[in-house]
Amino acid sequence: MKGFHLNKNELDTLHKAHREERNKRYAYRIHAIILLGSGYTVRKVKEVLFLDDETLRTYVNNYRIDGIAGLLCDNRSGKLPKLTDNQIEDLKLELDANIYIDTISVINYIKKVFGVVYSRSGARDLLHRIGYVYKKPKLVPGNPDINEQEIFAEQYEEFMLTKSNDVEVVFVDAVHPQHNAIAGYGWIKRGETRELKTNSGRQRLNLHGAINAETHEITIIESETVNSYSTIDLLTSLEEKYPAASSIKVILDNAKYHYSNLVKEFLSGSRIDLVFLPSYSPNLNLIERLWGFFKKEVLYNKYYENINKFRAACIKFFRNINVHADKISDFMNSDFHIA
Repeated sequence: MKGFHLNKNELDTLHKAHREERNKRYAYRIHAIILLGSGYTVRKVKEVLFLDDETLRTYVNNYRIDGIAGLLCDNRSGKLPKLTDNQIEDLKLELDANIYIDTISVINYIKKVFGVVYSRSGARDLLHRIGYVYKKPKLVPGNPDINEQEIFAEQYEEFMLTKSNDVEVVFVDAVHPQHNAIAGYGWIKRGETRELKTNSGRQRLNLHGAINAETHEITIIESETVNSYSTIDLLTSLEEKYPAASSIKVILDNAKYHYSNLVKEFLSGSRIDLVFLPSYSPNLNLIERLWGFFKKEVLYNKYYENINKFRAACIKFFRNINVHADKISDFMNSDFHIA
């Protein structure tokens, strides 16, 4: 990507394409090319758009070869699929609108609508090639304000591009791991049933945390409950962690205790500014990705005999968080998902 620079006409064309593109994934690629071609460093674009070097390199190469059309293509493997490009786009629309619980259902749909027959392995290869994987859907609130989410994402990206280096940005939230086993997907020998012990208790931990949007540094406190006091304790920890910061932007949800008089009084003499997410928008809070990773590593398919062993495992994960630095960078380097 060294030496990648675009002239005014090229940038104007890209800006026009970005405004007119309705596919958010394609618009995001165009946005990345605009930033790189306007003189922003690769490091800055990676931080703002949560992308990695290889992804940006692919975007640039595709643009150099085929222009904007190269950014609007999802199948560049060189192997011709059985479906046409238009049919693949129609299939994507169907898969985005409806969740098919098995490959056979997808095969039947393709045969019925397009008259093309796929084997199971062929259908799986097709689905992987066009960007689909077999996993559970994520439960999200049913009534988010999409427009507000898009405005937040745009303002956030602009702020991250223009802010000074002595301004820190962190995402804050709480997680409440319960002392009980959580069954998750895993590879189990065909024909066998694997059993997972469970606990009858309902004890849980209350962890209040923050993750730095750029450095991915993590701050965690444990409290009896999550409220105004734990919020102040966490904000105090953040001020101590970033003594040289002129300002600490804390992005968080609209929990009532965030608006309490106690928190407002603390903020009156603080370097911290609270930035509230749109309502019903956990998808915009980047620390939710950390909680998901934490649950996968510590809670899924794990049995802890008592609450003390459970707590020890949770605390150990965060005390040794640097072991997972590469994985955390991977899932933090991706764009916002607009619900």
